[in-house]
Amino acid sequence: MSRDPVELHLVTIPAGRVDWPRTEQYAESVRAAAYAASRGDADFAAFSSDVAKVLNEVSQITDPNVRLATAEQARRSLADWPGAHYGYRVGEVREALGVLDEVIAQLRVAVGQTRFDLTLSANAPLASPPPLPLPAPSDAELVEQFVTAASLSETSAGKVTLLQTVLRLLDRAVGLLPETWADRIRRGAIGDLEGEQRVDRDYEALRKSTLDAAARAGRRGDAREFERLRTRILKEDTRLGGQRPGDVASLLATLDLASISSHERATQDLWKKRGPVFRRYRRSTNGPFAVFKDVARTLEQVKTMSGPAVNTIGPLAKRLARAGRSLAKVTPPPELLTGHSLVRSAWELAESALRLRVESVSGNSVDVARRASSAAAGALLLYERARADLTAAMEPPTRQ
Repeated sequence: MSRDPVELHLVTIPAGRVDWPRTEQYAESVRAAAYAASRGDADFAAFSSDVAKVLNEVSQITDPNVRLATAEQARRSLADWPGAHYGYRVGEVREALGVLDEVIAQLRVAVGQTRFDLTLSANAPLASPPPLPLPAPSDAELVEQFVTAASLSETSAGKVTLLQTVLRLLDRAVGLLPETWADRIRRGAIGDLEGEQRVDRDYEALRKSTLDAAARAGRRGDAREFERLRTRILKEDTRLGGQRPGDVASLLATLDLASISSHERATQDLWKKRGPVFRRYRRSTNGPFAVFKDVARTLEQVKTMSGPAVNTIGPLAKRLARAGRSLAKVTPPPELLTGHSLVRSAWELAESALRLRVESVSGNSVDVARRASSAAAGALLLYERARADLTAAMEPPTRQ
């Protein structure tokens, strides 16, 4: 059976199912084999030449101590080489180290060292070359590897693709593989493939029925139906064994988006229906609110106890009272009831502030002036808060 590129697959499997030490060891053996087949000989030849050059220089150095230090440095470089080169030519390196150790021992005697290392050759264990890569799998081994990979695959698509490859390989190797073994593998692969396809159909049916129901709920603006659909998805996923976590997560996310979109449409539709009511409220309150805006400048003076002249308060108080009566006739829509009540409270405080200001001046009373100041501050604060609430309540909803 030929090895075609179609037999190569990228498979995602759980990290906990991987024998990482063995995998790293095998990866190292593949790297070592690739290195030996490509750069090994050239690198070792260049390194050997460098070591030989250093040793030749050693024989020409007259200072015994320098000669010894140079030889020891050459030995360290020689001992380190296999570890940095996948254990390549480690046998030859060991032989060279044995010879170099004898030379170093003689050089140490020459400089008068009476105590020296008797285990030069065993200073540090040399890196051994990793085991050779495994040979290409046989046809039967290749099929079994695909079956194992399919059982470990984390995705349905990956598992189905691998099982289909197993069946294709078996079809191409008819008569080349043991018949009983091939029949057993084929039955297992077909059963697993049908099981995966059955689960896919179940989850596809769940997806379709959910999206159809979500579309109907969206048209009705039924928020509770979206919650029921979410619960149904989770229960059905549990019944099916939780075999498609990615599909379920995607379906839940789609449902959430549909729910948000439905809520936004319902909010927009409601605002459109309430828009005429809000516009009528605005028209009925524009006059009174304009009067309060004019009075606000006077209220600021009352608040700071800096004015105004008493003869200017009377006309303003009358205008404010007329506007208050007009405002009292306005019936706000339910959404604006709270803000409208705050405006009425602000109005009462404003009328009280003006009245107290007149009393404080006519009676020359600082205490009454302070009460007028407090009433004016409260009126301004409540009015600003009420207008902000009313404006927010009548604004069109914004999309998320």
